[in-house]
Amino acid sequence: MSGLLSYGGDTSVVAARSEIERITTDLGLVQRRLLDELQPLAQLNGLIHHLQLDAILPETLIRLGLQRHGCFVASESYFTADARVAHQLSALAETIHSNAWLTRLIPKEAWVALGAATVVAGFSNTNFTAQMVRAAGSQLPLEKFDLLAQVIPSERVLAGQVPAPQLPRPTTVAAITHRLNNDSGNIRIEGYQTKSGRVLLVYLPGTANWSPVGGRSAFDLRSDLELIGDSQNTNSSRAANAALKAYGAKSSDRLILVGYSQGGMVAAQMAEENSNVVGLITIGAPVADAKFSPDLPVLSVEHSNDVVPALAGATNPLTENWATATRHWEIEPGETVIQAHYISAYADTAALVDGSSDSGLVRIRSKILGTIEGAEALAAREYQPLKAAS
Repeated sequence: MSGLLSYGGDTSVVAARSEIERITTDLGLVQRRLLDELQPLAQLNGLIHHLQLDAILPETLIRLGLQRHGCFVASESYFTADARVAHQLSALAETIHSNAWLTRLIPKEAWVALGAATVVAGFSNTNFTAQMVRAAGSQLPLEKFDLLAQVIPSERVLAGQVPAPQLPRPTTVAAITHRLNNDSGNIRIEGYQTKSGRVLLVYLPGTANWSPVGGRSAFDLRSDLELIGDSQNTNSSRAANAALKAYGAKSSDRLILVGYSQGGMVAAQMAEENSNVVGLITIGAPVADAKFSPDLPVLSVEHSNDVVPALAGATNPLTENWATATRHWEIEPGETVIQAHYISAYADTAALVDGSSDSGLVRIRSKILGTIEGAEALAAREYQPLKAAS
């Protein structure tokens, strides 16, 4: 299996590729402006000024050239080949999105071919699959997904408590991920008493029911559609809040949220809305467009050939408190790319996250896990996120 790659989470590297390119362009403009000062007509305006300028200009131009070269090297070395392709696709998609007239110029047959290629690619073991989905996803009217879900009658939800195994305090990302690596579909909440007060570690599962109607789990297809459409009131999010209420969560409690797939979208939404969230881990979730507090430590674990994170239509931003760890998940002959989304696969990748020495991962991992380091374990409870019987 391929090795782990990561970006973000490092205070010394906080410029996205687009920002590096913008700075490079600006440096080029400065160079050209200074060269214009050497033109004969410019020299006639302020002789003493230009004599002074001539003395320092050669060294200044050399320094600017070195800065531009440094930006180029940083851009090419920091971003992997996969990231460069994804960046190019994202840039193309953004251009089309920002210029509606381009959409009209592209023949309908081309859009059909793109859709067909994306569907076919979904059954191949390539990173290009997810990149195509990400580019296509950026063109989808995602806000309409919420309208689509609204044709399905809304349902009441409840969080029914079930027996929960009492496990040791997790000290690794792998230990946290393994607690979602089961078929229960339950929301798990663990309490920890620290010197600064109580911390609740909340585990949110993935989609349990792929039918838009019927089924008992609140983590259903309807919630997927609503979350992609940025709805604030989904079955799954209401189930998560119901579980916290049943546990006895208080406004003074700090929360660490861990979510897989749909659970990652729910966790991201909760983190956007609640200032008491002090840590977030998303696993195989489309959260690139989330707007978190800049101080919130976020760790996203993704597979480069998993189409689900790509549904966000963008790549996760490069910021000092958001680290993204990704790798290509090898798929056996005859298997589909869906294998890359399995929580069991992510459990293996989480172990690589723990073993990584990348500065951004180490920093964010330490900030999140350090919140409960040495804490006293309190009660652990699990809740079934159910739709109430009508």
